[in-house]
Amino acid sequence: MKLMQWFNRSNKTDLFDLGEKRLAQLKAEGRYSSYRNTRATLRKLSRFRGGKPLPLGAVTPELIAGFREYLIKEEGNCNSTVTENIKILSLLLTQAGVSQDPCAGLMLKREEHRRNYLLEEELDRMMALRLEEGSELDRARDIFYLECRTGLRISDLLQLCWGSFNGETLQVKMQKTQREVTVPVTKSVRRILEKYRHLFSSAEERIFPFLGMEEWRTDEFSLSRALVAATCRVNQLVKLIAERAGIKKNISTHVGRHTFATMLISKGASIYEVKELLGHRDVKVTQVYAHLLDDRKRELMEMLE
Repeated sequence: MKLMQWFNRSNKTDLFDLGEKRLAQLKAEGRYSSYRNTRATLRKLSRFRGGKPLPLGAVTPELIAGFREYLIKEEGNCNSTVTENIKILSLLLTQAGVSQDPCAGLMLKREEHRRNYLLEEELDRMMALRLEEGSELDRARDIFYLECRTGLRISDLLQLCWGSFNGETLQVKMQKTQREVTVPVTKSVRRILEKYRHLFSSAEERIFPFLGMEEWRTDEFSLSRALVAATCRVNQLVKLIAERAGIKKNISTHVGRHTFATMLISKGASIYEVKELLGHRDVKVTQVYAHLLDDRKRELMEMLE
């Protein structure tokens, strides 16, 4: 069938049916994050369409532009989320055989955000709060503190097993990059880890049996889904702890990783040193912290005054 500029107007194939096939493919491949984002995009598109089907022949740049406006005005999405949603649709349309992408030129410029982080005294205030030992709040705070002191992502901390800890270092294969890193352990980190060790701890046992995650199934899709659910819960708890400590910043678990990098750079570490500790493959990823180096240079120059 000959394609017009985008799709033949007589093409009645429903985009939502293609979306369901794409979701099944992503699930089979164990790609939960992509599955979750694609599902969210399709649900928004369905709301935009009032629950009606969307034949490929009706997909035009005007329709995509209308969906973009809907995402901004009705869903309240930021530029980055809107762009992610449009990219997902673009991929679906490309896989469907579009000759010219109707999403082209409709991506929004991503907003530049400075990374949020805690000051040393703010972290101290969180750690000084009296929390019931062994409670969800206590465990969430410990995980957040380890992020601040090791730079590990929460997805890696939640999967840590005792076999990864030799008393001096943590041997971690990062979930996101699959890169293996060795993380030196400080005294404060060691004290927290030892809180969770018991007489019968085995090498295969997870250090943080958080939110029932010890009951994970072994397939990658279920693992990723469990990690997302657990991370959302820890985020809720960390926000509550920060509020109790009188901290007004928007805190999430990933702020711990930013705090780790910020504290190192403020004490004189280079971008390249921080890159290795964060496990980044490319120093360009670490460059988001470059503004901190500029602040450090300013402080050093002011010492000459």
